[in-house]
Parts: sequence; structure tokens; C-alpha cells
Amino acid sequence: MERKWVVVACGDIRGFGAWTYRAVNSPEVKEPFISRFYRTMESYVRRHTDYHFKYLGDGFMTLREFTVEERRNGAIAKFIGTLLRITNGVRQDIAECDYPSPDGFRIRFMDGHAYKLMVLDPNDPARKRTIPEYVEYPLNTAQRLLEVNPDEICLATEGIVKRLRRHRSVFRVRPLGKPSCYPKGVNREDVDGLWVLESFRKAFQRKTSHRDNGPLGDVFRTKQKRKKERP
Repeated sequence: MERKWVVVACGDIRGFGAWTYRAVNSPEVKEPFISRFYRTMESYVRRHTDYHFKYLGDGFMTLREFTVEERRNGAIAKFIGTLLRITNGVRQDIAECDYPSPDGFRIRFMDGHAYKLMVLDPNDPARKRTIPEYVEYPLNTAQRLLEVNPDEICLATEGIVKRLRRHRSVFRVRPLGKPSCYPKGVNREDVDGLWVLESFRKAFQRKTSHRDNGPLGDVFRTKQKRKKERP
């Protein structure tokens, strides 16, 4: 067992349970959307082999370990940027869904230390292969924070926002203010210190984009172009 410092992201389709139970929703509406949503997640998994990823029915949990040096050099911003891309992919999945479509998408970020264990893979028939498993407060908290202000697409804890440093402007962060609730098992100060990442809302509202070309990449490329154009 090892103790690692991680950033955890939990995302899910807002109102998915109610959407699947609506009488007007036929299999012809639900099945194509669910297939597209899982293809979006699979595309993310293929690209980021160094991330720990779990499918959670109508959502997912992904995390990445960070060294002390990586916490200072912008690696956290890059990790969050990859979730901007998956948010944009889900936006397209919802836009392509026949009416009535799901209510939306939300994602929550939490940082902190977690225990890393190597456990038996339950999908291995021989019960010989081991896979990493993470256990601790950040993982539970990221999932429970989905209950807070569900209309906000992206929320992150204060610790993450502080470590974004110069990249805060890229994500257009602002304090959440008064939270809608205090989930059970979550420290009150973590909920009171939540921040909104407005770039995720902008990504979700974009009219035209490509799945593999997220807004964060657009911002970085624009900055590089401006530097080249300077005399």
C-alpha cells in the first residue's frame, strides 16, 4: 500500500435516471445516446493510458497521481484540460440525441492524498492479474460534490484552484458563493471553498467544435500564435 497525492474528477449525465424512466423515451432514443456517450469515454481512455479511469454507469471517475514537481509546473492544468475535451464530446452527444434529451452534464474536481493498493482484477477469469485501486477522502468527496449546485457544469475545490496559478485565467475561475447543499460526509469548509470553472460552461455551449480539439488547446494555440506574430 502506497500513499499518493492525486487529483480526482467525477462526471455524470445530469438527470439521467429520470430521463431513462420517462414514458416518452423509447429505446430508439436512449440506446444511440448511451452508445455515443460510452464511445466518448472510450476515446478518452485510449488517449490517456497513464490515468486511472472507472466507468460509473451514467458517469465516470478518473484520477492522476502528481509528484511535488508536477504540482508546480502546470501538469494539473493539463489534466483538467483533458476533461474539457470530454465535456465537449458529451455536449455533442447530447446535441445529437433525439428529443427529449438528457438535462446536461456536470463534473467535479477534488485533490488530496489517497491510498493506492494493488488488488485482484474481478474481470480476470484466472484471478491472477492485479490492478491499482485508490481509497480515501478525495475520491468519496469528488463523487458527493456532484450533489452541490447541479446546474453548475464544473466545480473544483480551493486547493486545485490555488495550484492552477497562472492558468486560472484559462479556466475563468470564480468563487461559487453559497452552495445549494452540504453533502453528508464532506467537510463543510471544502463545500464553502468551491470554485466554478466557467470554461467548462463555455465548452458546453459551443456551437461548433471537434471532439478531439478542446477549448483549452484552442487557448494555448492562440497564445502561441500571438507570440510568433509579435515583432
